[in-house]
Amino acid sequence: MGGKHLKLRTIVIVAIIAVFAFSIYPLAPRDFYETFFKALKVKDDAVAAELVSDAKQLQAGRPDLNQAAALLEAAEAKKVDLVPLVSGRNLAGNADVIAMVRKEASGSIRLGLDLNGGVEFILELIPDKELLARFAEGGTAADREKMEKQIATEFNRYREQAIETLRKRLESQNIFESDITPFGARSVSLKAPITSRDEKDKLLSLIKMSCKLNFRLVHPESARLLANYDPATYLPPPGYEVLEEGGRTRARYLVARRPEMTGQSVSKAMPVRDQFGQIKIALEFNSKGAADFARVTGENLHRQLAIVLDDKLYCAPVIQSVITGGHAEISGSFSNEEAQQIADALSAGSFPFQIDVTAVYDTAPSMGADNVRNGIYAGILAAVLLTLFMCIYYFRAGAIACIALGANVVLILGAMAAFGATMTMPGIAGVILTLGMAVDANVLVFERMREELNAGKSLATAVDLGYEKAFSAVFDGNLTTLICALILMYFGSGPVKGFAVSLSIGIVSSMFTALCLTRLIFDYALKYGHWKTLKMCRFFKNPHFDFLGRRKWAFLGSGLLILASLIVLEYKGAKMLGVDFTGGTRISYTYSEQVPVAELEKLLQPIDPNVRISYKSNPSARDNRKLEILIRDRSGTAESGAFSLNDRVTKLLNEKFPALKAADGQETTVGGLVGAETGKASVLAILLALLGMCIYISIRFELSFAVAGMLALLHDVIIAIGLYVAMGRELSLPVVAAVLTVIGYSINDTIVIFDRIREDSRLMPEKSFREIINIAINSTLSRTILTSVTTFLVVVVMFCFGGIVINDFVLVMMLGIVIGTYSSIFIASPLAAMWHRRIGAAKQ
Repeated sequence: MGGKHLKLRTIVIVAIIAVFAFSIYPLAPRDFYETFFKALKVKDDAVAAELVSDAKQLQAGRPDLNQAAALLEAAEAKKVDLVPLVSGRNLAGNADVIAMVRKEASGSIRLGLDLNGGVEFILELIPDKELLARFAEGGTAADREKMEKQIATEFNRYREQAIETLRKRLESQNIFESDITPFGARSVSLKAPITSRDEKDKLLSLIKMSCKLNFRLVHPESARLLANYDPATYLPPPGYEVLEEGGRTRARYLVARRPEMTGQSVSKAMPVRDQFGQIKIALEFNSKGAADFARVTGENLHRQLAIVLDDKLYCAPVIQSVITGGHAEISGSFSNEEAQQIADALSAGSFPFQIDVTAVYDTAPSMGADNVRNGIYAGILAAVLLTLFMCIYYFRAGAIACIALGANVVLILGAMAAFGATMTMPGIAGVILTLGMAVDANVLVFERMREELNAGKSLATAVDLGYEKAFSAVFDGNLTTLICALILMYFGSGPVKGFAVSLSIGIVSSMFTALCLTRLIFDYALKYGHWKTLKMCRFFKNPHFDFLGRRKWAFLGSGLLILASLIVLEYKGAKMLGVDFTGGTRISYTYSEQVPVAELEKLLQPIDPNVRISYKSNPSARDNRKLEILIRDRSGTAESGAFSLNDRVTKLLNEKFPALKAADGQETTVGGLVGAETGKASVLAILLALLGMCIYISIRFELSFAVAGMLALLHDVIIAIGLYVAMGRELSLPVVAAVLTVIGYSINDTIVIFDRIREDSRLMPEKSFREIINIAINSTLSRTILTSVTTFLVVVVMFCFGGIVINDFVLVMMLGIVIGTYSSIFIASPLAAMWHRRIGAAKQ
């Protein structure tokens, strides 16, 4: 590319970085009323000032009222239309104005429950009439007592469905880092990283939507029968009820109680605008729903079909013809936000329950301030060491790589802000880890430059050829991992989907900075800095190791490690699963003075190494402060049988921290954060991701390479998990994220070697495939070792100084880096040789 289009490339690259840098602002939420004033067309609008004053008065009398709701209520009370007062597009009413201001006032990056706390809703699930009827069908529950027993038996299955529906609804709002668990006998605990009152109210309205959609026929003589309607005396015909349509018309209809069909067959819902700009909700049915809707409309031509959502009538259009396309629309007086919420809830599914919110708590960060501070300091130290290492090893080229890494952090944070991702402490560790992994693309380019310089090429030519020859390895490695991430994002659920979002952002940003930004800087250095050469250190000068000659010993060692790992996993069984998967006992205390979370965790680790501790409060309750401990008894001591878990924990707390004054301990059984449906979805997503990577490698290389790469990945995962569990650790959600990161890291490392094998097989047709593999591994050995060292350096710093919360995450990464580097050299390439078919003129 040389210096071609230098100005244009500079403008584009700087513009992209500037856009994402601007997305980071503001990190912290702004005052709602101040943001409202800034959105006004006339800055000193007297009407707006009066409305804000009224809203503040409403809040003074009702402390639970948030700013957005108070301003909306004040505007509605005075019948003020806010749309003409503010600058904005597609604002259909006051609710849209409030939503716009709320979005402007929110912080750019949502912090997770561990860093910033959030909100917890305790939701009681009450079986509704439809669910009760479902149990009674077919004579399976002939009397009330039998029915109640059957409900008790199958309740957990329906509760699991409700949890997955809640999870999907939160994911529709880009909230992936939530905790949703069974709580007690009939309830669910939902924790989300939401802090402002306005966001809580918005989330609560989304949660409480049961979204039961019914299509019911309107009585053919509805207008005549309701001509003299008096709600005090009117008695509807049997099987019908009077429903009033919302909006300005307030029309009443006699609507059949029994639905012709329900919304269970809705596969997709989305808000749309008609030709008049009115908002509607477009419905798309699955094949069964489309057939049912065609039958209903075909049998009831010229009758009105009422569309009823959560017992609220939205519209009652006349059926003019048979509708066979599997589409329908709900019209009504919707705001943009309300239409989107309803569409999201319909797409996520309806609840087989009525939901009663029994308690709402503000939760403090699950990580103590010391842990957060340690994690940030560890990140800074890791970045400094990485910068020093690159600058010392690659000199000026290393400094360019470090500039790209800084831009990479800006792009990642900006993208997370733009896409509404949630930042957690493992997420911060992942960003820092990305710095180590992002070095890989730069190293590939620099090592290629070194080869060209050693061959006597000029620096300008070496730079051109370095980027040209490294491109395929960088592209294939990153695209393979990106395919994995996209499949996980589409098919995964909960934390797996959240991880995939972060991974996708990191891959795209690191490729952009490594291939575009660094190249731009090199072009400027060549044109204006008059650089003539580049000094670089190197691990190996001309390595000639016979790696394939040692494959038998490597296979034997790996086989023994895999066997030992499987034995450990079989021996541990369910004991290796942490509270994220198994659930545990939640003990809730009242307390007097707070004790740092880190100190409480240290005290209770002999009972449960992965104990979860948090503080929460409820301003409207009398006992408004709680200390909550989620724990499983793994101590196995003789004392365990003599005292209850509650008694032992209470005794430990009050003996060690008398100022805490923990009292009134209440035990509740809590289910795992990963439910059965989430687990199935995650396993399916991972299997599909591996299949997707296998297909891509087969297309870009050949099937033998794909099989070898997948077997090497399986090798890495089994051994890494086996060694981790053998150390007495437990599998948790951060560990799952770490294993997925290892998969991405390992396949990228393997593909770099595969790419060199593919290139050398074309350049050296006289060599045997065994010789080509050895040459390729030796040629990339410096790059392999350097990338592993830089990434390992970051992980070791995070392990030593990052705190207990990310300790498991980085430990798995440490194991994965070592095992992945080993497998790329000693397992993947020899396996490819075993199944290889001839490439061109290469001889076996």
